[in-house]
Amino acid sequence: MAQSAVVGGNERSGSERRRLVIPVRNPVNTWSVPVRLGVGFGTAALALGTIGLSSAVMFGHVGTTTVQSNHTRELASLAAEAKYAAADWNGWQTAYALDANLGRDLASSDSSHQHFVDAADTLDGLLGRLAAADGLTADETAQVASAQAAFADFMDTDQRVYAAYQLGTPEGVEQANGLVLGEEIQHYSAVAAATASVAGSIDARSASTVAAAADTGRAVAITVALVAFVVLAVVGVVVTRSITRPLTRVVQALEAVAGGDLTTRVPYTSGGELGRLESSLNESAAAVGSVIATVATSADAVAASSEELSASAAQISASSEETSVQSTVVSGAADEVSRSVATVAAGAEEMSASIREIAQNANEAARVAADAVSEAEATNQTIQKLGLSSKEIGDVVKVITSIAEQTNLLALNATIEAARAGEAGKGFAVVANEVKELAQETARATEDIARRVEAIQADTTGAVEAIGRIGTVIGQINDYQLTIASAVEEQTATTNEMSRSVAEAAGGTTEIAANITGVSGAADATTQALSQTRVAVDELSRMATDLRTTVGRFTC
Repeated sequence: MAQSAVVGGNERSGSERRRLVIPVRNPVNTWSVPVRLGVGFGTAALALGTIGLSSAVMFGHVGTTTVQSNHTRELASLAAEAKYAAADWNGWQTAYALDANLGRDLASSDSSHQHFVDAADTLDGLLGRLAAADGLTADETAQVASAQAAFADFMDTDQRVYAAYQLGTPEGVEQANGLVLGEEIQHYSAVAAATASVAGSIDARSASTVAAAADTGRAVAITVALVAFVVLAVVGVVVTRSITRPLTRVVQALEAVAGGDLTTRVPYTSGGELGRLESSLNESAAAVGSVIATVATSADAVAASSEELSASAAQISASSEETSVQSTVVSGAADEVSRSVATVAAGAEEMSASIREIAQNANEAARVAADAVSEAEATNQTIQKLGLSSKEIGDVVKVITSIAEQTNLLALNATIEAARAGEAGKGFAVVANEVKELAQETARATEDIARRVEAIQADTTGAVEAIGRIGTVIGQINDYQLTIASAVEEQTATTNEMSRSVAEAAGGTTEIAANITGVSGAADATTQALSQTRVAVDELSRMATDLRTTVGRFTC
């Protein structure tokens, strides 16, 4: 039944694995985790780059706007300066008109009229610069032209006023005052209105440009930030869900497996690492289910085997007790045999020692006899050399004798020749006679030496023969000693072998006794171990039952 459960579980897991491989619709799920995270972080980096790029563009736009604003402020400053110059110019005109009414000199370099002329030049220059400046609107250009025209009309009228004041008559003053209060006031009002209008218009445009740039910057920044936030949010949600959803399914499957349901499988909906994780979990659950089924089968087999082992242990325990009793009896007999063999071994050892001593003495005698033979041979060789030397001496003596005879003959011939010579050969005859006598003495001495050498040769020959006989006797003694030593050595080897065999027999009997004692102890230990084994078998049976209960909690 357990095997069928295993097979069924494997078939079910295989069919479920094939059934759960569904088409992947979301391409993000096919990506690996590093790719998904890379896409998320890459999108964030792209969003930050877009924000940075838009900021750079806005900074450029702000720079351009700032340049334009600076130019506009310069125009506004120029227009305001023209406005203030017009007021100053009008003030000096009023001052010199008052001086004229008071009768003061208008032609001096420090007169109010001269200040008026200077103020007029300043205002004319400012209006000219303003008219020539870039960046004015058409209306502002028209206002500047209107101010220039009114200024020209004012100056034309003022020439008539100055001429009337220079008359110095009440009529001239009255005429000039009429022009001042009439035409000049109209022309000045036109100049003042035009310069004020231009200054106000430029100020308004400057403020509008700055406000527009600020509004544009805020709008672009907000738009880019919103777009980046939306993109990051969408990518973050997609990437996060593509990772967390498979992980959630895996966690749920693991919780089910931890609860004992090994049939749980995770749908294969992802690629990359998460897909391998889902596939590995399914395969692990199937493998664990197969192992659990196998364990259940093994637990049943262990339970059956433990019962058989318990019965076998009881039989072995009875046999071990009988073995222990028989081993005790055999051990006593083996101890007795060991003691007897030890006694024989001691006697053999003593006999071996005696034979070794005899062998040593025989070897020593053989060595001495061998030395005597060697010495006799050496003496014989020496005497033989002496005989040869005496023979050589005899040969030398013969040579000397021959020389003495020839010398004697020569002396005789010399004596004869000396006699023939007469008186002149007497001295030579004396010498020849002495030589003859010496030759005769030499002959006698050589004969004596020859006799003695012959006696030495005869004695040497006898000594050589005697030493030869002694060497023969010593050689025979040496041969007998060698024969005795060889026999003693053979007896020694036999005795040693016997002693060794007896010693080995003694050791063997001792070892047999020890082994039998060990067998007896082992039988006792086996009996005790079998008792413990029966306890262990009972415990194993209980564990097999617990294992079957534990395995029963899993659904395979």
